[in-house]
Amino acid sequence: MKIESEGPPIGPKDISEIESALGAELSAEYRDFLLLHNGGIPTPDTVDVPGAPQMPTDVLVFFGIRRSTETSNLSWNLALISNRCPDCHVLPIACDSGGNLFCLKVERGVAAEVLYCDLGAECAIYPVAPTFGQFLNGLGKAMASSEPSC
Repeated sequence: MKIESEGPPIGPKDISEIESALGAELSAEYRDFLLLHNGGIPTPDTVDVPGAPQMPTDVLVFFGIRRSTETSNLSWNLALISNRCPDCHVLPIACDSGGNLFCLKVERGVAAEVLYCDLGAECAIYPVAPTFGQFLNGLGKAMASSEPSC
């Protein structure tokens, strides 16, 4: 997988601030991703979300810390999801072209499982992958599975 338009370099202190705002630790896989890339645009970018309408979708951008576009920052998206879906305890980590969010579910003080949050009227949530690493490994595989078979 290739990441373009990475964010500025960050350190463990920056991640600790996000964890403090979230009230949970980030998984080691996601923490390492942030330290290496600090968000960005992935290639390949397609992903299938079982049960969600209009699939497959894309990962338009991964959010980061201190990125030049405010809406691509983790803190901005954490505030957004807190207002839109107050009962959800998640950290938005990316969005698709439709403005829906990919989030890490916070459970037992750790943010690890990847969910798809359809921000339509109902804030529907769909499981995507048990870990961030499995989510990354699944990018681009939706195209092959969505093609008609002979």
